[in-house]
Amino acid sequence: MRPVLNSRPQIDAWRRLAQRLDRELDAIVQVDTGMARLGLDAAELQGLASDAQALAGIRVACVMSHLACAEQPAHPANAAQRERFIAARRMLPAAPASLANSSGVFLGPDYHFDLVRPGAALYGVAPIEGAPNPMRPVVRLEGRVIQVREIGAGTAVGYGEGWRSERPTRIATVSVGYADGWLRSLGNRGLAWFGDAALPIVGRVSMDTITLDAGALPDGALAPGSLVELIGEHQGVDAVADAADTIGYEILTALGSRYARSYVGAAA
Repeated sequence: MRPVLNSRPQIDAWRRLAQRLDRELDAIVQVDTGMARLGLDAAELQGLASDAQALAGIRVACVMSHLACAEQPAHPANAAQRERFIAARRMLPAAPASLANSSGVFLGPDYHFDLVRPGAALYGVAPIEGAPNPMRPVVRLEGRVIQVREIGAGTAVGYGEGWRSERPTRIATVSVGYADGWLRSLGNRGLAWFGDAALPIVGRVSMDTITLDAGALPDGALAPGSLVELIGEHQGVDAVADAADTIGYEILTALGSRYARSYVGAAA
């Protein structure tokens, strides 16, 4: 076990365990360089540096911190955090260093140090706001149609009559809902795709279902059992996130356990 120690009480507890076991224990030490979330603050770091026994029995395997604004390359916080990180390393035992998250990797070699920690970018989430995405999407999500019906003009669809048709159209109900992590904010905003046809989500996202306006498709194109694309080649994770007024991280981490998962290319 190699814990990340991010406060003086944690360091003290790990040191006591090393003494009790009478052996050296590995640990990663995290310093706070500008997020005020996790990591040794300036006072804790100074206290640690001035106490010769504070790390007795602890082998510092890595020193790490986390960038707050890396997805915005021009943000001054990035350079400020890098300088604070360099200063913090001087106050700790020599060890490999890690600062860059997914977005931090794209800030350039000055932010790479010894180890980088790519996360969401590995799943195709864009690492830099407003820039072309250099990552290849790797997640595909499909939903299954469970019913198709014809409705007339003026027909309300879904809870609260949240959408009303302006013309006769066709509604496809798909067995994906907020219980699966398909966010309620996608109601009347999101899309699904069938082939190259975009099918708007109409009405509210329900617990177990969404409803699509499939009126643009030929009669019979969709039937119970048909699969529609929710994340894939027509709309990536970031496009879904934009429609939901959130970020790609939330879209991916919200996807629930009820989906059947297939790992393409995974080792048997």
